Amino acid sequence: IVAIDKYKNMTEASKRLFITPSAISQQLLKLEEELNTTLFIRTKKQLFPTAAGRIFLETARQFLALRQSALSQLQDIEEGVSGLYHIGLAVDHGSDVFARVYPRFHEIYPGVRLQCSQLLRVSEMLEKTASGEFDMSFVLSGSPDGPSDEVSYLPISSENLLLGLPRSHPLARELPVSPSPVSVIDLKDVKDDFFAVSLEKSTMRRQLIDPLFQKEGVELHVMIESSLNGFLEQLASSGICGTIIPQSCVHNYTDLAWFYMPGLPRFYFGVIYPKGYRLNRILEQFIEMVKEDAIKNLYFPAPKAP
Repeated sequence: IVAIDKYKNMTEASKRLFITPSAISQQLLKLEEELNTTLFIRTKKQLFPTAAGRIFLETARQFLALRQSALSQLQDIEEGVSGLYHIGLAVDHGSDVFARVYPRFHEIYPGVRLQCSQLLRVSEMLEKTASGEFDMSFVLSGSPDGPSDEVSYLPISSENLLLGLPRSHPLARELPVSPSPVSVIDLKDVKDDFFAVSLEKSTMRRQLIDPLFQKEGVELHVMIESSLNGFLEQLASSGICGTIIPQSCVHNYTDLAWFYMPGLPRFYFGVIYPKGYRLNRILEQFIEMVKEDAIKNLYFPAPKAP
């Protein structure tokens, strides 16, 4: 029933479950007969849950999370460690950390397979994690409390959001080459500048950059949008625009001068998992390894307020 709701039709749901459309249709009819209620409204192309269907779906998702939690606990007591886990990864941060951590994790647990999905939208990761489709996801947030109370959240690291300007810019010409910003930018001083920034629907834009410009009463002039922070920094390094990226993604101090943003906003990296889900020792160890890596590569302390 969860698959039917997700894919909205019998054919696609049956493909994902590796059974025939007639088999899944018969199972749904049998369930509706047992419950003496209609769970889905049928149209020619799609199925939509009824009010009763939505209630049943919520219980079904909770059951799947509890089932996965039980399997995780059983995994702990097995002598031979093996299994498959589904993990969501935030673009840049999540994938970069995974690439550094997984080889060492694989040496410890060669029988454990981690199937990863890199997603642009945090909302999609939240949905897949809350439903139990993902065992856990590594996400970015503009809040220290995480992206949503629909899932459990463990903070891992935090960093500053920086604004970079080409050395040819009047505000940057006289500044020394330094791996750390020395001042807070006044956005009114760059009100006529163009920037290479993250996608409009990204967490960084929605929760941090756009509200900050609005608060300061300055219009953000966007030259180009991208989910790749390295690409944004490269564009700014060419001298054609400025950029705004997390401090852990800053690598070019020679061609760019970096500034703290007004209000000293922080960007948070953490892991979410379904509520009621017990992380087993395998997943706990992977998270610990991610934390160790993040402390070295992603954590930057907040500067003292001026």
